[in-house]
Amino acid sequence: MALARIKNRLTTSSVPAPPPSPVPNSARSNRSDQFSSYMDKMKNMPDLSLPDYVNRSMIADVEYRLIKTRDRNSVNEMMRSVQKYGVFRISGHGISTEELKQAFSEAEFCFGLLADRWSRDGDREEFQWSRSALVAAERRRDVAREERFRKFSQKMDNLASKLEAIADDAAKIIGSYGSRKSRQKIKENETRMTLFKHNNSALQPHTPRSSQTPRADSKKDSSVFALSLHIPTEPGDFCLISEEGPLSFRTGPDTIVFTLGEQLQEWSCGEYKGASGEINIEPEIQEDHEPGAYSVELKCSPAILNQAVDRINTISITDQIFGVLALLMIISLIAYLFF
Repeated sequence: MALARIKNRLTTSSVPAPPPSPVPNSARSNRSDQFSSYMDKMKNMPDLSLPDYVNRSMIADVEYRLIKTRDRNSVNEMMRSVQKYGVFRISGHGISTEELKQAFSEAEFCFGLLADRWSRDGDREEFQWSRSALVAAERRRDVAREERFRKFSQKMDNLASKLEAIADDAAKIIGSYGSRKSRQKIKENETRMTLFKHNNSALQPHTPRSSQTPRADSKKDSSVFALSLHIPTEPGDFCLISEEGPLSFRTGPDTIVFTLGEQLQEWSCGEYKGASGEINIEPEIQEDHEPGAYSVELKCSPAILNQAVDRINTISITDQIFGVLALLMIISLIAYLFF
């Protein structure tokens, strides 16, 4: 009986639960409107124009030791830059700033001694160097008896040899990658090196540079050389002209800038881009006894590229032979099955 009374009391006293209170939808509506507005703005967003420093970062800058070990990421980055811009950078090359400056320790003397080998363009002086030209210069009495000339010649030859070795390692990569199209060999021209002395423009106010863009003869030389290597003794601006348009970026003694000549562009059947450029330095005004700012441009046509041609063409002929044999086997099989 007691249980019945308790059950009856619970049943009669229970009432249905009230409905939930309505939630105001103003906040939800505001958020929805904001999201819709954001999506409309995204649809109508104008094309993004990247600043110059982002474009500069697209030019490969790879470590020399990684190139020598054929690091996959470094090689891919280098080849991407070669194919798009015709330029790349190699850092950690092993040529110290002190070594560069020592190589130019007798440069002032030689600029005066070999007047026929140098020229002036505004605030910059240029000295043309090649092994054959120096051999010819040594036949002159006033040159042959100068100990400073022999030191300068030896230092220049050592620097050229180191740059040529680095160029060979880069050319191995360039020659080993890319398409397997049959290629023509390049003409192996003698290495040429140009030594630039950069002066403060305030010291030559009446002799302005003919142009702040790469020289016309630099473009002409690119047709007879495969690679150009650029390295300064002090930080400066590298001015580049390529199919992607003009570009300028900072460089220094710890980095070698490589540009590809038209010779290499033709060698690659247009797969690699050609480019030209030069280093511009605005040094501080120096005392008479202090060394100035210098940069070097070495142009070369590595023989390794022709070795790559032999390998590629040999592979191409082998592929053709295997293709003919495969075709003959298929024809023989068809004849056996149906005749």
